[in-house]
Amino acid sequence: MGIAQIGRIILLSLLAAIIVFVIIEAKPSKATKGSPVILVPGDGGNQLWATLNKSSTVHYLCTKKSDLYNLWLNLEELFPYLIECFVDNIIMQYDNKTRTIHDAPGVNVYLKDFGNTSTVEWLDPSQVTLAKYFVGLVNALVKVGYERGVSVRGAPFDFRRAPHDDGGWGVALKHLIEDTYKINGNRKVVLISHSLGGPFTLYFLNKMTPDWKNKFLESFVPIAAPFAGATKITRMFSSGDNFDEYVINAITVRPAQRTYPSSAFLLPSSKYWDDDEVLMYTQKFNYTVNDYKKFFMDLGCPSCWDLRVDTKDLIHDLIAPGLPVYGIHGRDVDTEEQYTFDASHKFPDAQPVIKFGQGDGTVNMRSLKSYLKWGKEQKAPVTEYEIPGGEHLAILQNTTLHQYIIHNILKL
Repeated sequence: MGIAQIGRIILLSLLAAIIVFVIIEAKPSKATKGSPVILVPGDGGNQLWATLNKSSTVHYLCTKKSDLYNLWLNLEELFPYLIECFVDNIIMQYDNKTRTIHDAPGVNVYLKDFGNTSTVEWLDPSQVTLAKYFVGLVNALVKVGYERGVSVRGAPFDFRRAPHDDGGWGVALKHLIEDTYKINGNRKVVLISHSLGGPFTLYFLNKMTPDWKNKFLESFVPIAAPFAGATKITRMFSSGDNFDEYVINAITVRPAQRTYPSSAFLLPSSKYWDDDEVLMYTQKFNYTVNDYKKFFMDLGCPSCWDLRVDTKDLIHDLIAPGLPVYGIHGRDVDTEEQYTFDASHKFPDAQPVIKFGQGDGTVNMRSLKSYLKWGKEQKAPVTEYEIPGGEHLAILQNTTLHQYIIHNILKL
């Protein structure tokens, strides 16, 4: 049994232990009037912690051995040179024989405080302003009587993974929902997700029986969900994504980004992009949604294609969840739609010329609206609430969003 397999077993054991602790220690809520809430974060939307026991490092500034420390988000590690250490620790390894994904050798990645909100409110434990995540919404809920860890809870996950190989998250989420229902007087739970958390939650809901969902769940609230993928992912695979931070070299972080199953999972869907619609123009070939295999082979990344094969059908048909759905997303924010590599922007290592379209700045509008088809496929209501100028991440701190959830969904 290798280190990566041991790490996965430890992660599953840790999740199980945390769940037991929550069930034993959580006390029934007396103050909350609305339905209890569980928050499911998005890509990069919760803290990841790790221990190190490495035989070598990529830079003399990197640490070989470490007790538990915050791997993501640790702003100090995003500075030049230190970011090489970060990439080497957060990168994943794919086993094409077992078709499973593992942490890098000598690295074990963990989740902390599953069931609480601490690691989904702030991405960096130092709680610097740049690291805000669900904190605005949680604070708004607390003001109307919600209690952290009891009636508003968090379900962090390893966002590098895809939902079919989630490190035990689906099992943990099921237990958390049942426990939250119980300690809140047998009241049904509202699942509120952001970004990648939407597709993850949909995959989970599609696995649950109608009877179970009817008993434990009140509704599903996907915020800024890329149910049909996002064009931006193609650029991330080709040239890397520096998170719009000029101090970060996109090529430096690209090796890690290419190893994440969640990235392959979020490529634009062939159901919402036309066969002849070019995503990326280059001097030698123009790539569409039907050319992902050639795209990855041209990038010299056959494992990227393996990841796509493993994830492309997980929610491809967007099967309705069978719950009331209150979709929320932004609009009128320039969103990457198409790319051109030319002599001045050489494929794939340069950043391309970008054509922008409608969306929330990260997710294309057609993907944000793709869930609306459920209105014709299930009896439960499916609604849409658009926030003009609601940028993909900033929308979580938007007071309009908070008030809409509190008054229109939680009915407070």
